[in-house]
Amino acid sequence: MQKMCTTIQLLTSLVVLFAFMAGCQREGELPPPPVDDSTASAPAASEPPTFPSYASAMDTLQPLGKISGVQGEEDMAPAKAMGADFSEAISYAREMGSYALLVWQGGGLKVEEYFSGHDKELRPESASMHKSVVGLTVMAALSEGAISSVDNTVGAYIPEWADDERGSITIRQLLTMSSGLERLSFEGGPTSQGAQYVMDGEGARARTLSLMLDQEPGSRFRYSNPVSQILLMVVEAATGEPYNQYLSEKVWMPIGASDAFVWFNEADGFPRAYTALLARARDWLKVGQLYKDRGIANGQQIIAPEIMDQATGASARNPNYGWQIWRGETYEERRYYDAEKTGASFGASAPYAADDILFFDGFGGQRVYISRDRDLVIVRLGDARMDWDDAMLPNLVLGALGE
Repeated sequence: MQKMCTTIQLLTSLVVLFAFMAGCQREGELPPPPVDDSTASAPAASEPPTFPSYASAMDTLQPLGKISGVQGEEDMAPAKAMGADFSEAISYAREMGSYALLVWQGGGLKVEEYFSGHDKELRPESASMHKSVVGLTVMAALSEGAISSVDNTVGAYIPEWADDERGSITIRQLLTMSSGLERLSFEGGPTSQGAQYVMDGEGARARTLSLMLDQEPGSRFRYSNPVSQILLMVVEAATGEPYNQYLSEKVWMPIGASDAFVWFNEADGFPRAYTALLARARDWLKVGQLYKDRGIANGQQIIAPEIMDQATGASARNPNYGWQIWRGETYEERRYYDAEKTGASFGASAPYAADDILFFDGFGGQRVYISRDRDLVIVRLGDARMDWDDAMLPNLVLGALGE
């Protein structure tokens, strides 16, 4: 009974978080923004909403599909130089209800902290960090020629849209969240379109294909979970392989990651591409290192460097978004998920101390921060927090490093 209650709580949490991200709340329903000054790590005047722990995802999200990784694990390289004081970064991570904080810089793992009894084998809910991995599978397919161009139209991969105006959407427009497809409504709570999309796995394929255009493709940035699902469909059609198998072969095993899991929509496949890639903090670090090193892992060029550079560059409709990955080059006090600046948002108390920050964004502070210039990757996994300050953790780490 306790496990069933936990499952219901976590699934309800996912419905709530996607409602936040969709920006469908009535005026006044969004929680207060983070404190927006130099004391941004202090508690906000009003308590932010809380969500059930993401740590139980392996037990509560079913059915799961396996992303096969490598067996065994080499010790991560020791830090080249110890002595930096990361206590403020560790304290902030602890304050925010984190499960894990990892910092890799200059060829070594400088911080590996697990909180509240968690350890390195924990595979929690990742939320939308999964999107940045979906982007990698598209890049892998481009690198090996399974997809010939990022400007191919999706009608070539989705037969149901071959003779439809939606078939003219390009892969690039999907990657950059400028597809023009309508959003699913969360009006009505658990019975809404958006909630049912999350919960009703068996109907997810049909619901994805039923989305219509309500904007010109390429005209506007608008973040959307079904768009990442369509990218997964493109990858499966282009490669002829199930997504989790292709991800294992082309990314997960080459980077040396351990087994991970995806949450299937259907009994035997069609993973949710917008959430729930259940992986260890160390393996999220390795994915971040692949981005940092321009597609190289373990001496192997997994993603062509020119494709990686395109993916991490500014997109046409949002300079702070690439191909399913966020950028921090242009400072925003509040970062929204659509061009209209409505719905959920996250604050940043200051510009990033490194001007080339890339990051995977999972709801409520699931983050992988990357700086190529600083040879830096930071991983934070933990409870969802609406008061997460996007600049605080990387700036505290960079400050400790003397950057």
